[in-house]
Amino acid sequence: ETPQATRDKLDAMEADVLTRLLSENAEASDAFEVSAGYAAFDMRRVSIFPLSAGYGRGVAVAPDGARTYMQMGTGGVGAAFGIGGFESQFVIMFETPVDFDRFVTDGYDASADAGAMRGDETTSTEVQFTEGRSFFVLDRTGWRVNANANGTKYWQDEDLN
Repeated sequence: ETPQATRDKLDAMEADVLTRLLSENAEASDAFEVSAGYAAFDMRRVSIFPLSAGYGRGVAVAPDGARTYMQMGTGGVGAAFGIGGFESQFVIMFETPVDFDRFVTDGYDASADAGAMRGDETTSTEVQFTEGRSFFVLDRTGWRVNANANGTKYWQDEDLN
């Protein structure tokens, strides 16, 4: 595919994922209202017990609509038995312009993060950001706040920007 065709696919994925997230998840809508940009990703993951690896592409969108195309990779020890693969989509919302700019400029390495991305003492009306980010992952049962992002690295896609 040409770079423009890839950008067009990523833009369509971003629009679909964001529309679905905001219509299905009130907490995400609240976070979106106060966020300083977001990124939407489409990811593929393969597990061969006990290892798992994944890769994906996405687009980070600034409040002014500027787009930065990104890649991501993940790896680690999997908890699932056997061999399998799956696709998922997720959205990262950023609390401040500095958080967004740091993600776009420097990427983000979550390999050092541990624990939950969301505190245990939240209410349904509270928008929760941890370290300037809030992760929403689409799984088979719907949208959920991601428990962790360990072993994931994000960086700009040089071929698309």
